[in-house]
Amino acid sequence: MTEKKYNDKDFLKEVEKAASRGVTKSNLKSSIITALMTAAVIGLIAFIVFSRLSAVNEKFRDFFRLDEPVADHDVTLENNGIFGYTAADFEEAILGDSAQLKKIEVFSQEISDVATLTDTGMFNWSVFTKVQLITYNGTAVYTVDLSKFGKSDIIFNEEDKTITMKIPHAQLEPINIPEDQIHFGDVNRGILAFGDMNIPPEQTMAVQGEARKKMEEKLVDGNIQTQADRFAILTIWELYSPIIKSVSKDYSLVVEFK
Repeated sequence: MTEKKYNDKDFLKEVEKAASRGVTKSNLKSSIITALMTAAVIGLIAFIVFSRLSAVNEKFRDFFRLDEPVADHDVTLENNGIFGYTAADFEEAILGDSAQLKKIEVFSQEISDVATLTDTGMFNWSVFTKVQLITYNGTAVYTVDLSKFGKSDIIFNEEDKTITMKIPHAQLEPINIPEDQIHFGDVNRGILAFGDMNIPPEQTMAVQGEARKKMEEKLVDGNIQTQADRFAILTIWELYSPIIKSVSKDYSLVVEFK
């Protein structure tokens, strides 16, 4: 193999090329190291800034009490601090409605009673006696009185998300006996009894009052009060449950007796 010969000029060129290649490799290595160090520094700075921003943001939230319950309201739906909040209250909705409905009819029951009028006539002999049956048909109405319903009768439970209304038991109103629902039967007369039954108005009213008492006794014997109470809870629930849901759909209504 023939050895390549260099003159002084060629030799200097070769030395310059070798030196140039060495500088290029050194510069590349230095650039990589510099880039890595720069990335590390930027990452460290970003971490420190993010941590501080998070701490500031947390302090900002605490300062303005974001998402905290708002005082004097039952339920805080959304709290944006100085930018406002959305809250729900149940008392005003319930009490405002009950103010218009003092008494709520919850149950009614048709009821009747029969009275026997007897006029014995002379000497109390049966031949002079007249007997007549009177049938009284009335309606027993049970109501729940909310005229005294107040804030103490509303129980708010945020954990169970329930609103409990404490109501009075159903009460019986005076039984209504319309005049057209009073039926007078035929008069049964002894063989010597003549004419119609002559009962003064005050005695007629007394008989009707006694018929009401008999009707009330029938209601007690039939345990109608228990049935009326069941309808009282159902009626109040059906009436006020939509009101509760209109305030907050997450809450449900419970109705109990005082």
